[in-house]
Amino acid sequence: MKLPFTRLAGLALVLALLAGSARAQTARDLTDIGLALYQEANSPNALERLHKDLVNAPAAYLVAIDQPGALVLLTKRRIRVPALKYNVALHLLEAQDSTGSHVWPPGSLDGFYVGVGSAARHFRSYTVRNGSTKTDFVEVLTAADNSPLVLAVQHVYLHEDAEIDPVLRTETKKARTEMGEVILAGIGPLPKEPLRPLALTPRGVLRLFGTRAAEVEVFAAKEHFRFTDLDQVLRMVEYYNRMVVK
Repeated sequence: MKLPFTRLAGLALVLALLAGSARAQTARDLTDIGLALYQEANSPNALERLHKDLVNAPAAYLVAIDQPGALVLLTKRRIRVPALKYNVALHLLEAQDSTGSHVWPPGSLDGFYVGVGSAARHFRSYTVRNGSTKTDFVEVLTAADNSPLVLAVQHVYLHEDAEIDPVLRTETKKARTEMGEVILAGIGPLPKEPLRPLALTPRGVLRLFGTRAAEVEVFAAKEHFRFTDLDQVLRMVEYYNRMVVK
């Protein structure tokens, strides 16, 4: 069932929704956390640092142009936004409306959609364990929020400064900037269970399915799927999800 959308009418409305929409204590706690993260990210000092960082990382956006989309609050309420951009380097979602720009860090939202209709890309706040453990926005590939198994992509910003010869003061290596991706997987209904990197190999993928691995392997062989193909691995994951929710 689709959730209702509400137009974003400015900071006051957003704060009211965050602070007043929760009913149960658990929801209220989550809302308080989200509000605190939002307020911290939008403080004058934080925004000043953000503007400085943007000068040093102009290519830090997943998509360089503003796109329409929607915020998904921690209470699951959706708010339509006319312009969104995700800053991969700073791990911040930038939302623009008639009152100006606001930024949302991971954990302040359940997630967001960039784009509209079937072309919309879905991101959610998840704990990710990859060397260190932290909360980040990840692009969710599995269809349902409550999928038993989640497949996702963490977008990462890679930058290497130029190297300068200390004597000649000439550039010996140009600066390099690129976007990278880390494939992640994990248990969906347990939000505190972190997503972890997934190796696209038969062993790496099949171990996700536990006692149902043999059934998924038969399905993959029948469909001539390759374990190195992310789209085909997603179809294996969705096949597994359908089996376990029957």
